[in-house]
Amino acid sequence: MAAGGTKLGAASQVWRWVLANFGSWWFLLGPLLAAYAPRRLFQTYFNLFLRRHARRLLNLVDPYVSIDFWEGPPVSRYAALEPLDSAIASDTTFYEEVKAYLSSACSEQDARALRAEGAKEGDGLVLSLNDGQDVADEFRGATMWWSSVPADENADNDGRRCQRLTFHRLVVDEYLPHVRRRGRDILFANRRRRLYTNNRTSGYASSYDKTWSFVNLDHPTTFDTLAMDPARKKEIMDDLDAFRNNRDFYRRTRKPWKRGYLLHGPPGTGKSTMVAAMANYLNYDIYDVELTVVTNNNDLRRLLIQTTSKSIIVIEDIDCSLDLTGKRDGNKRKKPAPTSPYALHGGGSEVTLSGLLNFIDGLWSACGGERLVVFTTNHVDQLDPALIRRGRMDEMSYCGFEGFKTLAKNYLDIHVHHQLFAAVEEQLKELEITPADVAECLMTAKRAGYGEDAALEFLVEDLKKKGAVQTTNESEADNDDDDEYEYEEDLTRRRRRGLQGARAHGCLARGLCFVDVTALASSKPPHL
Repeated sequence: MAAGGTKLGAASQVWRWVLANFGSWWFLLGPLLAAYAPRRLFQTYFNLFLRRHARRLLNLVDPYVSIDFWEGPPVSRYAALEPLDSAIASDTTFYEEVKAYLSSACSEQDARALRAEGAKEGDGLVLSLNDGQDVADEFRGATMWWSSVPADENADNDGRRCQRLTFHRLVVDEYLPHVRRRGRDILFANRRRRLYTNNRTSGYASSYDKTWSFVNLDHPTTFDTLAMDPARKKEIMDDLDAFRNNRDFYRRTRKPWKRGYLLHGPPGTGKSTMVAAMANYLNYDIYDVELTVVTNNNDLRRLLIQTTSKSIIVIEDIDCSLDLTGKRDGNKRKKPAPTSPYALHGGGSEVTLSGLLNFIDGLWSACGGERLVVFTTNHVDQLDPALIRRGRMDEMSYCGFEGFKTLAKNYLDIHVHHQLFAAVEEQLKELEITPADVAECLMTAKRAGYGEDAALEFLVEDLKKKGAVQTTNESEADNDDDDEYEYEEDLTRRRRRGLQGARAHGCLARGLCFVDVTALASSKPPHL
């Protein structure tokens, strides 16, 4: 009995202690039990389930979302060339494109409170929404709402402005690219055009801000004031229009969006004036590259990839520029003496014709787009044929009938046999012609608005003319051997004379280009 009473007494003491401290235990365990109670579990997991499905139902009722476009930090014109964070440069460019687009939308809509800012380039004004204002934009029957978010709504914005877009989910893949394209066009139209030239320096990779120097381009010449044959003038203008408006065409044919012109003739015939007229007509910048101050092919490549789209790259007096003249004799080619003043006086310029052609035809030829290259020369007969021929194809690859059918499909969209194919095949059997020449003829017919029949008839007539010229040239080839030998001897003497020879045969080098000179203005270079 004594032992049982002892155990009962100990148990009662424990319970008395527990009951005495129950309030403290409940204070500690109460929140923990509440967190894991069945009701809490129901709220935690079932609320997530309900919210997920409620969100889906809400998207069906209100399919609109909002995107904020924040202003990036100030970035210079050479942002793409400076060692800045690519995301920052991209955000800044995107915001400027949106801002330019809204400038047009604000002027066309009924926005009442606008902000006016001076354009970064030019004398125009850029209109934008004032803080708290909004404007509606119609796109393919859908309404987009743009609003300007006040800077003080977000304490972490560093004073940057924000444009907010509220739009339907279904049009995001079409509307935003439309905004960017339209914004780029507005920025391009409002900019101040420039004339660039490269500086004499080595190590372009570490001197981005000194690679190019520029002045504002305010040349008054236009095609209306250009003294030349009206028919020839219209032909060039139509060709420029076709180049500018055929982005999809160049993509479909897998060709770089570039085009070249060779302007030749005696001094004073208007070659440089033609370049200015082309720049004014297209609203393009001009890059005048000084080859004689470029150290080597590697620096030339770094220099030329920094040119922008929508530009004209000029090589003036290319017959006097470095060693870009003379004709090749198969694979037997001696290393010529330097002809540029920079090389003769210790400058060490190592830019070569092969380096230029390799850059034109290599992977870098697809870098950028919408560029024109213009060569000017006083002596077209002294240029290396590899430099000025159209369509940098295989060296001795002539166009056969099978190759022609591929060109007809690409350029004329002819996928079946045409009745005029037989006439084309007959001419190709008798004529050595490159695919580039055939493609240029088809492009000329396409730009003229010819249909399938007219374009093929135009090609047949052009092939007949080229065949007649080729036959005449072959008959006169024997008589030209002596003249060719004398020409090579004269060219060798000129190179030995170096700087004096260059001065005796014309002005010193001015200019170079990066764009592929695959196609001239016509089947025969314009005599301007």
